[in-house]
Amino acid sequence: MSLTDLKFNIDPNIKTPMWLQIRNELFDCLYKDVLKPGQLIPNEKTLVDLFSVSIGTVRKAIGALEKEGLLMRKQGLGTFVCQHDTQSFLFKFFHIVMNGSDVRHIPNVELASFETRKANKTETQLLNIPKENNKVFHIYNKLSFPNNVHSIDKIVIAAAKFPLLTEEMLVNRHNTIYNLFQNKFNVFITHTSERIKATLVEKKISQMLDIEMGTPILRIKRLGYSYHDEIVELRTSYVDTAEVEYTRDQYSLVGE
Repeated sequence: MSLTDLKFNIDPNIKTPMWLQIRNELFDCLYKDVLKPGQLIPNEKTLVDLFSVSIGTVRKAIGALEKEGLLMRKQGLGTFVCQHDTQSFLFKFFHIVMNGSDVRHIPNVELASFETRKANKTETQLLNIPKENNKVFHIYNKLSFPNNVHSIDKIVIAAAKFPLLTEEMLVNRHNTIYNLFQNKFNVFITHTSERIKATLVEKKISQMLDIEMGTPILRIKRLGYSYHDEIVELRTSYVDTAEVEYTRDQYSLVGE
């Protein structure tokens, strides 16, 4: 199947800008190998017709993927798909590096706990929890690289959105949790928003990070959105910055 065989619905009435919707659709095609490394993508006129948008909107979407290193424009030849790997896709929202480095290492992830709870008021509102199934999953992961635990991720998702999710799936997965979301539940997180605050670590997190309670850390609260601007994940990252830094590139700030 080629890109031009697919049907896309770019909605001008939702919060997500149309260029970002197109970028997300093309990103999905890259991830699913509809567009393969080395392949020439359709020209701008074809993409304008395919997505029913202006040429400026198409150029902005293509430009974003170029900045991410996923597409490359060659003068006089067109735009080609760069070499890439699934892991780099699924860690595109991971912004932690070792002090003094710009390299984003893929962390080792260990499940610390998995619980089913009744959704509180905030979770109900943000995740649009239905009354008939007001349960959420609370997932705590330890992230380490190369050997030390530097971050704890608390993930909250709606049980109704991820039916039949089990602790075994989380323990035995061979890729990122986003890969699990995509392959098992057809849920794609395409963009995020974040609030970052310096705070003092509380007891539960200090024990997971193996640091003293009251140690300064970064707390990053993230909302993960689907294509259609639906919030599908609440994530809080607790980062011990003794050996690592938090970094964002320009595209992330624009796209999320």
